[in-house]
Amino acid sequence: MRRETFEIDFKEFLMANLTNVEKMKLEKLLGMGSGYVSDFSNRTFQDFIFTSSRLDIYSPKYDNASGSKANRLRAFWEKESDSIVGKLLDE
Repeated sequence: MRRETFEIDFKEFLMANLTNVEKMKLEKLLGMGSGYVSDFSNRTFQDFIFTSSRLDIYSPKYDNASGSKANRLRAFWEKESDSIVGKLLDE
């Protein structure tokens, strides 16, 4: 499978709302179409989010639709402040 690459300057997302186009690019970059996020396991995904934001991605707050990692990340983008989302994307 051929993977497309995107060059995204995550610093431009700091203190800015993610547009639908930006979300679509991030979803493609992170391979979120099937419910996964990159090659994260549940534990490594949780650790990554917590290390960056000090928030638990498996909190009921982010239990969006199926509860998959991709849906949880989408909920995180929608529910957290721009500065927290920007910090995570900059990691």
